[in-house]
Amino acid sequence: MGHRKRTSVFNRKSKALASALVLSSSLGSSLVMISAPALAQSQAVAAYSVPAGPLHRALTAFGRQAGLQVTYLSSAASGKTSPGFSGSATREQALAEILAGSGLTFSFPNATTVAISAPHAANGAVPDDGSTQLDAIAVQGENAWGPVDGIIATQSATASKTGTSLKNTPQAVNVVTRDQMEAQGAATVTQVLRYTPGVVAQYSDTDVRHDWLTVRGFVPGRYLNGLRLPFGARGYAQPKIEPYGLERAEVMKGPASVLYGQGLPGGMLNMVSKRPQEEEIREIELQYGSHNRFQAAFDLGGKVNEEGTLLYRLVGVGRLSDTQYDYVEEKKGYIAPSFTYKPNDSTSLTVLGEYQNIDSPGGGGAPALTANGTLYTSVFGELPRNAFLGEPDYDRFQNEQAFLGYEFSHEFDEVWTVKQNLRYGYVDTDTQRVQAFCLSAASCDPSSLYRYAWAFPESSRLFTVDNQAIARFSTGSAAHTALLGVDYSFEDSQFEESALSVIYTPFNVYNPVYGATSITRPATALRIDQERSQIGIYAQDQIEWDKLVFTFGGRYDWANTDTRNRTSSADTSVNQTDGKFTWRAGLVYNFDNGISPYASYSTSFNPASGTDRNGVAFDPTTGEQFEVGVKFQPEGMNSFVTLSAYQLTQQNVLTPDPANTSFKVQTGEVRMRGLEFEGKAEITDAFSVIASYAYTDSEITSDNANASGVSNKGNRLAFVPEHQAALWLDYSVLSDTPWGGLSFGAGTRYVGQTFGDNANVFDVPGYTLFDAAVRYDFGKAEPRLEGLKASVNFSNIFDKKYVSSCIGSTGCYWGEGRTIYGTLKYTW
Repeated sequence: MGHRKRTSVFNRKSKALASALVLSSSLGSSLVMISAPALAQSQAVAAYSVPAGPLHRALTAFGRQAGLQVTYLSSAASGKTSPGFSGSATREQALAEILAGSGLTFSFPNATTVAISAPHAANGAVPDDGSTQLDAIAVQGENAWGPVDGIIATQSATASKTGTSLKNTPQAVNVVTRDQMEAQGAATVTQVLRYTPGVVAQYSDTDVRHDWLTVRGFVPGRYLNGLRLPFGARGYAQPKIEPYGLERAEVMKGPASVLYGQGLPGGMLNMVSKRPQEEEIREIELQYGSHNRFQAAFDLGGKVNEEGTLLYRLVGVGRLSDTQYDYVEEKKGYIAPSFTYKPNDSTSLTVLGEYQNIDSPGGGGAPALTANGTLYTSVFGELPRNAFLGEPDYDRFQNEQAFLGYEFSHEFDEVWTVKQNLRYGYVDTDTQRVQAFCLSAASCDPSSLYRYAWAFPESSRLFTVDNQAIARFSTGSAAHTALLGVDYSFEDSQFEESALSVIYTPFNVYNPVYGATSITRPATALRIDQERSQIGIYAQDQIEWDKLVFTFGGRYDWANTDTRNRTSSADTSVNQTDGKFTWRAGLVYNFDNGISPYASYSTSFNPASGTDRNGVAFDPTTGEQFEVGVKFQPEGMNSFVTLSAYQLTQQNVLTPDPANTSFKVQTGEVRMRGLEFEGKAEITDAFSVIASYAYTDSEITSDNANASGVSNKGNRLAFVPEHQAALWLDYSVLSDTPWGGLSFGAGTRYVGQTFGDNANVFDVPGYTLFDAAVRYDFGKAEPRLEGLKASVNFSNIFDKKYVSSCIGSTGCYWGEGRTIYGTLKYTW
């Protein structure tokens, strides 16, 4: 994976930290040394378990457990050992014990960084000019909101909002880092998550408009930098997030309402944007590949002033591409500026903005084909993968989205920190397509189809703000991280749906003739104006006592939804006001060998739109999850393993009303039981592995019969495979010869059999796909070419043809065929 040794040269983290360490004069005089006894009473007490052994390993373990970045000269730790430390102490007391006998001291340049140094220069004297010659700086630890060096994250802000280590989080959390995205050549958010267990792409990865995903069987809440993204009244005003602009993507499994409010119980997806760093970032990228895809991108950032109090980042992408479908194209522009103001180590303000425009002739999405010719081929011939049954001059998708917000943080003292995250988002989409319909399944002949033209534009404006107060303190031997918060969101959306304009001229998908009938955009038949607001208050306490970590949290939400539906014959309004308490409790025990078993219980709620036959608004659907598991983070090895088992239930699900099946009642229920595994490890400097598996037993446990007398009770949930697995292996050639710039990756993904609908009529076979990557660093062969890298990524390398999903007789989709993308990147 192009592995970078952490003690060899200034990597992207060590550059930033080196500039933070004021070493313009001697180490003995320029660094403000903080003695452990002096601050012992003001620091929070936590449990540490750092084994004796080589000093660099002890510092690695301490950095992970303390949630700190640990910097030191590589020569300072060379050959030294540590007695280790086990017990409850402040971070200063623990570090003093770990460094005992080494002759090294420490200081805290800021709240999240500790610098290890020798009191004097290597020869015991200070140079005449007062300067210090920097050796390579080793960096340990990780910022939960920032980049990760490699494929293995050990901290996350998603599940706690406080930057808790993954080991101490009592729910499964999967993190995909920037390095993993690049190694696997992920070009969409769907591809970013394709090696993550329990995450399934509903329509493969063939949609220019949206990333359709499920997590543990449910559509996940989508967040960017911890704040909810727009959704719209019907879900078409979702933004399409550009993965080149992301630093990491995190999937929290199970209910997340205790910290984020309304949402379905399967989990949430939080994406973290690239943001300013002190390190100078200079990167340009050119990409060309399958379907005439051409992309140019850049990533620039660093200090605005010498002091480093003002930082900037500018990320941009331009893309022109066809797709595997005839007439479907993508034209995209993306720009994301951000700025950080840090007047001191206690205060930070980061402004984040982005703008994106997508124009897709052909409708943006994969054509919805007939089950005959895709899923069923015994009577009708198989349709080609590039089949397009729309009209090239009519089908079109357009998206414009913009976000502007900020993240503010201020540390008052060693105990209290306040944060405010705020964003305004705007998404405007317009879709018009020609699609097929059949009068009956028997008449669904791909060589003679009826079609209809329609349009469904939707726009959404979302304002959201999250206010947090974090307190870190101790009561006796227990260390607390308490969180108090109030958040608010308001979304105003408009959806329009046109009448359906039927095209009676039969259409042959095998031998298409376009333009036989003149098509104009039909008039609007339905307009939905919806306003949704939510205000929530929440509290959480994470208590570390010896080797135990307790997490307790509770939240109360007030959610209001005003919906106005207008047609040519009716104008109706529905107001729904919901209040709901949700909570979570979890326990983790950290053994000395790196094994951490855990157990948790969490709940969720989500407003359900509509009314029953008496005109009474529906109650929110509710969810609960029991989860147990074990996490393994062995000392002395850069790896992280999670094994989890869960039972997840959603209640108050809408189901046909037995008294009048034209209406709904809330007596339905869905249950998910599953087992998930994810392991990531850098086995050696040359070899790394990512492995995952998910077993999911989904069942509709309660459902009334419809007008035809058919009930879905006992059926499996749509889009949920029983088995899912993935494996990615990466190898780098370690050599001083030009071969040392070469690295390889290879992976396989298996998605088991699924049903495209809850009635379990459309049975979609499972499939196995293979991916690969080849990369070369030209700087290994020629020093003058340092910073120039090339990569070739292969997806579905054997070009397997498969149906990704099939939701109806005219709603089947071919999966993505083989793609090959070549990328040339230069950094300086």
